[in-house]
Amino acid sequence: MQTNQELHLLDYWRIINLRQYIVISFLTVVVGVVSVYSFVATPYYQSTAKLLVNMETNTTLTFEGGSTQVQIPDQAEYNNTQKKLLFSRSFVDTVVRKYGLNKNPYFLEKKNKRTYNLVASFKTFLSTLFPGTLPSPYEPIATKAKEELDPWVTSFIISGMHVEAGIDSTIMEIRFTADSPTMAASLANCIAQAYIEYNLDLRIMPYKNSVEWLTGRLAELKDKVEVSEKALQEYKEQKGIVLHQARESIVNQKLQGLVSQLVTMQGVRQEAEAKYHQIQGVINSPEQLSTVPDIMSNSVIQGLRNEELTLQMKMSDLSGKFGPKHPQLIKVKAELEGVRKYLMSEARKMLNSAKSQYEIALNREKFLNRSIEDARGEVLNLSREMVSFRGIADEAETNKRFYETLLKKLQEATLLSGMTVPNIQIIDSAMVSRSPIKPDRSRNILLSVVIGLVGGIFLAMFVDYMDDSLKNQDDVEKYLKQHYLGMVPSAPGQKVSLDHLSPMHESYRTIRMGLKFAASETPLNAVLITSALASEGKTTTASNLAVVLAEMGERVLLIDGDLRRPSVHSYFGLDNAVGLGSVIAEQVDLSSAIKQLENSNLSILTAGPNFPNPSELLSSDRMKEVLSVVREQYSRIIIDSPPIMPVSDPLILSALVDGVIMVSRGGVTSRLPVQKACQSLLNMKAHIIGVVLNNLKMSKRGYDYYYHYYSYYHPYTSTRKEKA
Repeated sequence: MQTNQELHLLDYWRIINLRQYIVISFLTVVVGVVSVYSFVATPYYQSTAKLLVNMETNTTLTFEGGSTQVQIPDQAEYNNTQKKLLFSRSFVDTVVRKYGLNKNPYFLEKKNKRTYNLVASFKTFLSTLFPGTLPSPYEPIATKAKEELDPWVTSFIISGMHVEAGIDSTIMEIRFTADSPTMAASLANCIAQAYIEYNLDLRIMPYKNSVEWLTGRLAELKDKVEVSEKALQEYKEQKGIVLHQARESIVNQKLQGLVSQLVTMQGVRQEAEAKYHQIQGVINSPEQLSTVPDIMSNSVIQGLRNEELTLQMKMSDLSGKFGPKHPQLIKVKAELEGVRKYLMSEARKMLNSAKSQYEIALNREKFLNRSIEDARGEVLNLSREMVSFRGIADEAETNKRFYETLLKKLQEATLLSGMTVPNIQIIDSAMVSRSPIKPDRSRNILLSVVIGLVGGIFLAMFVDYMDDSLKNQDDVEKYLKQHYLGMVPSAPGQKVSLDHLSPMHESYRTIRMGLKFAASETPLNAVLITSALASEGKTTTASNLAVVLAEMGERVLLIDGDLRRPSVHSYFGLDNAVGLGSVIAEQVDLSSAIKQLENSNLSILTAGPNFPNPSELLSSDRMKEVLSVVREQYSRIIIDSPPIMPVSDPLILSALVDGVIMVSRGGVTSRLPVQKACQSLLNMKAHIIGVVLNNLKMSKRGYDYYYHYYSYYHPYTSTRKEKA
């Protein structure tokens, strides 16, 4: 049995050879359709206008020192921009308006003859059936948009226009394609001329807009300058701005003097405050008065202090001499007490004097602070007035300068709007073409041949890939894992081949040899012929195999085991009044039911009349007895049976025979049902002898060589129309 092999180029060639009718048909259709189209299609002509397009170097208005030159840095980017401009609907609408193309007879005729758009009509029909979501009830935003003069003509021109511009080239080609050579040249030239004017208008438009804007702004600004200057004058008169600087200088000097006095007074106040607090701290402690320098520097206090020391010394001497009640000692004590009181009195005077000085200095400091605040407020007021003044003055000055600048720019814009030079020139006008550019018949036919061949080959490969039928020995051994007994060529209308020289008869001889080889390993006295589905040719195979076996001198019995739809009797023209069913039902004897063909070793047991329970009859003990009897009388028994997939009769009979031959219609029946049928037989422990491919159309499946070699030995049979 053959194993899976990789595909080689020869295998692909064989597939193409097998499916050559697909390749030829596809090639014929493609070439035919393209050829008819090429000779029937409307010819189109193309004319080209060449332009020299220099990059723009326009003067652009600025407000920082005149005008500057602005240039697009990349030629490719500039060319791409110009191409988009040419294809804009605004520009094309300008062409339509300029040359009145909406009233041109050529376009009027085109509009009247425009083809019916089936796709658009279908979409419109669907939109009426399925309107979808209702639109929002909001009001549209009001915009100023220029309506096209004739949208259809605009679209027509855009569809026929083609623009070519190199990446680094300044040459641009405007091509127009139309079914009229004259109109193609005219429209190419019209578009080129309109493009130059349109481009020039676009370059001039900023200056015109600038002039218009500047004129309006100057009128407004002039009034604004007059108002600001008037407001400045009124403010000067109201605030006395003329003497403002002198007042500001005086107030600033006054403020500086007050600040200096305040600093000096703060020092005096701090000194008086320190002196006052120092005396106040020791005023109630006479013994600490000497620690205060200001007190000790007082001459009166110094005299009193000396006198106190003298009295203390005197009292000390008297205390050593006299007792505490001595009149002299009492007198000295009284004098000392008087000196001390006087000393404290002088000290308190100094305290009051220090306090007065401190309070005077503090009041003076407060006064200076108030004066400074007043002066500072006056300075701030003057500053505010100056800020307001400068704001009004600056606004007036700014308006005046802006007015002068705008006036200058207006003069520049007015001058530049009349001096712009076009940067595009026509170097080659479009000429009337003498030959159409499409359809290119030779190219179309050549491409159709290539596409037809390639497409046909791929289609043939696809059809072969999708074809899962059993076509040859490799398919049988690869997908069914069964022996291949042979194939039977297609012979429409023929059932039993009695012509020993026909290819069909020779095929059954080959199957007979395969059966004999299989019988050398396992005795095959009784053989069942079946198929997976109906109309596979199992009855034809069973009948012809029985005929070729009988030709070898074997006693052969052909039994029609299809009790549901018997057909063996019709193949041999026999009566089907009695048969296998009658024998199993014991209505007749076996010997009377078997029919012997004249001058042949072949006997036939037909199915007989229909019975309501064929499966029960075939699985009965009587069926086993019948097979047991005929096994002794005949050397070979061929049993025709129903297909396996619809009924279970073949599976019942497979248990009663020595082997089963599976018949499949070559190149037609899918391998899946045959695989399932074989698996069903194997599940019943049946012995599958092999597979026969029946009714194979060899002329379409690559079997032409079979006829070639067979006709070499039987040349007079090559033209026969045989029946299978």
